Amino acid sequence: MKSLFKCLLILGLASPFFATAKQPNVVFFLVDDLGWKDLGCFGAELYETPNIDKLCAQGMRFPQAYSSAAICSPARATALTGRHCLNLKMWSHLHYLPKGQKILPSYLKDAGYQTWHIGKWHIGNKQKKTLPENLGFDVNVGGWTAWGPGSYFWPYNWKPNGKSDKRTSVPMLKEGGEAGEQLTDRLTDEALKLIDQRDPDSPFYLNFWYYSVHNKKGAKPELIKKYEQKIVALGLERTVRHDPKTGSDLLTSETNATYAAMLETLDDSVGRVVEKLKAIGEYDNTLIVFFSDNGSTTDDVPCAPLNGGKNSTYEAGVRVPAFMVWNGEIQPGSEYDHAIFIGDVFNTIMAATGQPIPSDHPTDSESLLPVFAGETLAPRRFHWYFPESRPHWGQRSNAAVFDETSGMKYIMFFNGDEDELYNIDTDIGETTNLLDQQPEVAQRLQKELSSFMREVYPTLPPPKKNMRSVVTNRIQLSN
Repeated sequence: MKSLFKCLLILGLASPFFATAKQPNVVFFLVDDLGWKDLGCFGAELYETPNIDKLCAQGMRFPQAYSSAAICSPARATALTGRHCLNLKMWSHLHYLPKGQKILPSYLKDAGYQTWHIGKWHIGNKQKKTLPENLGFDVNVGGWTAWGPGSYFWPYNWKPNGKSDKRTSVPMLKEGGEAGEQLTDRLTDEALKLIDQRDPDSPFYLNFWYYSVHNKKGAKPELIKKYEQKIVALGLERTVRHDPKTGSDLLTSETNATYAAMLETLDDSVGRVVEKLKAIGEYDNTLIVFFSDNGSTTDDVPCAPLNGGKNSTYEAGVRVPAFMVWNGEIQPGSEYDHAIFIGDVFNTIMAATGQPIPSDHPTDSESLLPVFAGETLAPRRFHWYFPESRPHWGQRSNAAVFDETSGMKYIMFFNGDEDELYNIDTDIGETTNLLDQQPEVAQRLQKELSSFMREVYPTLPPPKKNMRSVVTNRIQLSN
C-alpha cells in the first residue's frame, strides 16, 4: 500500500481512497555553514561522523546539491517555500520572509501533522510575525532572529531584562540549563522530549535546524583535545590556497580541532534522533532530509577541493552536502549524480506527505519522488546573487548562473574584475577560466544571467549605495 501510494503521488493521481494510508513522519536536519566535504560520507578524513555516515548509507546521496544562496537566511527561506530566495526578495542575512508567505509547516499542520521547530531560525522576526510560532509550528524551541549563539555553552549568551543580543543569543533555554551544557546536546534533548510526548495517532514534522557549526566556533574541551592529538598523530599541517584576487589565504587542510569537535557533537545528535525513531517504531515510516544551508567559513575551515567559501558563489559557497533516507522508498546506498536544489526539499516533502501545492504558491523547485523511483529530472539552471565582497572568504561582489545542460557556470563580477566561465563537470575546483576559449558560451550565459537579473532586480532590496550603479550598469551592458 505504501509503495502504491507513493507511485500515485508521483503521477499526481492520489485519491481519497489512498488518503487512509499512513502518512510518513518527516525529520529535516539542516546544519549551518557545513562545508561540502565535511562529513565522512563526503570524503572528510579528520572528522568523525559515523552516525551521519551510516544514515547516509541507508538512503540517497546527492553530491551535486545546491543552495539558493551562499548565506543562511535566503537559503533557509527557499527550503521551506520551494521558491528561489530572489523571488522572496531575499539575498542577505539581514532579509526575512515576506509577511504573509505561507511555508511548509503550515501546509503540514493543515494536514494534521504535529509541527515542531528546534534550533536556529533567522528568517523572521516578531514585528513581521514571521517567527516559527507565527508560520505553522506548534512548538518553537530556540528559534528567533539570531544568526549564531554567541556561545555554544549555557546560557548561550542569553541575558535577562531584554538585554540579549538579537543576533547572537539563543532564547528559551535558560530555564532548565546548567553550566557546561552544550547547545547541540540541549537542542537534541528538547527534540527527543517532543518525540516522546507526541500524539502517536498523528504524524509529525521535526524541523531540526542546528546552530552548529556556525561561527563563533566552540566545542567541548575534551573533544578539542582529542582532535588536537589526532592532528598531531596524523602529521597534518595547516595548508592554504592563496587567492590573488582578494589577497586571502583560504584554508585547505582539516586542521581545526574545534571544528572537528563540533562535528562529533553534531554527529552524536543525529545518531540520538535516529535511535529514538527506531526505538518508538517510527524509523521505517519517516522521511529524513539532511542538508547544509551554505558552504563553510574558509578562513578557518577548509573548502578543498572546491573554490571559495561561505558568501561566495564559487562551488564551496553554494554546493552543499545533502542526502535523504526513507526506508522502503529510497534505495539504500544510492546516489543521484545530477544537480538538485535546496528548494526541492519543500516540493519533495509536500509530495511525500500527499499535499498538493496550491496554485497560488508558485515554486522554483522539483519533487524528488521521481528520482527515488529511478528517474532523472530535466536539466536544471540555477542563479545566485550576492552584491557584496567578503574577501576573507574569497567572495567578490557578483551574480552567477549554472547551466546543467552544458555543465558551464558563468560569474559576472560587480567589483571591476573580469568575468569567469568554468566547466563544472570537468573542473569542480574552478581553476581554469574558459572565458576566452569559449566566447560563444560565455556570451549566451551572460545574456541569460543579465535577463534573469533584470527581471528580479527591481523587486530586491538594493545593494549598498556604492554598488547600485555598478550592478545596474553590468546588467544593462548585456542587453
